[in-house]
Amino acid sequence: MKTKIYIAYALLSIIWGTTWLALKVSLNEGMVPSYAVGIRFLLSGLIFWGIMFFRREKLPLNKRAISLYLQFGFLNFGISYALTYWATQFIYSNLASILWTSFPIITTLMAHFYLPNEKLNKKKIISLALGIAGTVFIISQSGNLGGENVSIGIVVILIAIIVASWPNAYLKKYKSEVNTFQLNAMAQTIGGIFLLCIAIFTEPGQVMIWTKTNILATAYLILFGSVITFSLYFWLFSYLSLTQITYVTFFSPIIAIFIGWIFLDEQLSFMILIGASLIILGAVLVNYRRK
Repeated sequence: MKTKIYIAYALLSIIWGTTWLALKVSLNEGMVPSYAVGIRFLLSGLIFWGIMFFRREKLPLNKRAISLYLQFGFLNFGISYALTYWATQFIYSNLASILWTSFPIITTLMAHFYLPNEKLNKKKIISLALGIAGTVFIISQSGNLGGENVSIGIVVILIAIIVASWPNAYLKKYKSEVNTFQLNAMAQTIGGIFLLCIAIFTEPGQVMIWTKTNILATAYLILFGSVITFSLYFWLFSYLSLTQITYVTFFSPIIAIFIGWIFLDEQLSFMILIGASLIILGAVLVNYRRK
C-alpha cells in the first residue's frame, strides 16, 4: 500500500506542478476565467459519470453525501477555482503555485476545530506562523513583480485557499459516505454548471478564443488536471491524515517554478523566494515526524 501512496504522491506532484503552466498559457491565449474553469469541470464531471456508468455504481444520496457534493461543488470546484483562475491573470503561475503551498497549513487549522485526532500542537503553531510570515513577506514585495493588480491577485489566491480548506476537512471526517468517482462526478458537475452560470453574469460579452494552444491546454487540464489528479487525491483520504494529504501541494511549486521560468520567462526575485521558502518550510514542518 505504501508503494501505491508514493506513486499517487509523485503523479499528483508532477501533474499539478504542470497544470499551472497550462492554466497560465490558456489565460494568456484569451480564455475567459469563469467560462474556462466551468467548461473544465463540467466536461471532467461528465467523464466521471461515464466511469460510474461502466462500473454500474449508484450515487449515494444521504444527507452527508449530498453535503459533500454541495461543499466541493460550490466551494472547492466552484468559488475557489474561479478565484484562482481570475487571480492568475495578474500574477506569475509559479507564484500562484507557491501561495497554494499554504493550503496544508490552513487545513491544519481547520482540522483542529473539526477533527479530534488532528489537534494543533507546538509544531503546527510554528508552521502556521512561518506560513503567515512568508505570505506577508511576499505581499510586501509584490510591487517588485510589476504589472497591475498583483497584490490583489495574491490576496484573492489566499482567499481561494481558505475557501477550499473547509470541504477537505469535512471530507476527511465523512470519507466513508462516498467514493472518489461518486464525489468527483457530482461535485465537478455542480461546480462546472455553477461557474458557467456565474460567467454569464460576471463576464458578459467576453468571447472565448479557441486557438489550438487553448484546446490542448484545456484538454490537459480536463484529463490530467481534473480526472486523474482528483481521482488520486480523494483516494488518499482513505489512507492518510488530512495534513499528510494536503502536503502534496509542497512539491508542485518546485516543478511550477522551473517550467514557468523555462516556458514563460517567469523570474522571481530573491526576496520573493525567501517568502516562498518560509511558506514551504511551514508546510514541511507541519508534516515532519521523527522516526
